[in-house]
Amino acid sequence: MTNDNDTFSGTWQFTYWYPSNKQPDTEEPSQYTGTFHKSDKQWVYQSEPNAEGAYMFVRMTLDNDLITGTWYENTSPSGEFEGSTYSGAFQALIDKAGTKVEGKWAGIGQDNGIRKIYTGRLEFVRAG
Repeated sequence: MTNDNDTFSGTWQFTYWYPSNKQPDTEEPSQYTGTFHKSDKQWVYQSEPNAEGAYMFVRMTLDNDLITGTWYENTSPSGEFEGSTYSGAFQALIDKAGTKVEGKWAGIGQDNGIRKIYTGRLEFVRAG
């Protein structure tokens, strides 16, 4: 892994998978492209708005190869979730090369108007 100052330098692709509302027992991906910056002892990831106008904001701490953090997503104003804001927590592991992070997220969602806790997988991959 690289040193602390450039651990998350450059552009990163963030993808998480969530249960599909259209296809039972399947997952759909949500993808973002963004960059990290360091704020005190935390790393902050902020995506660019994607093609549909959604964006992702992540705060996390790094303990060797273990990452623990929170995420906030503003969904597309014109998409299926009508501009809703979602948030949750995650834990993940960064690979030895420092180019990929894989883990699990948890957060609140709705199923036909009933609030429910969802979980799924996520990854950050260094672009280029």
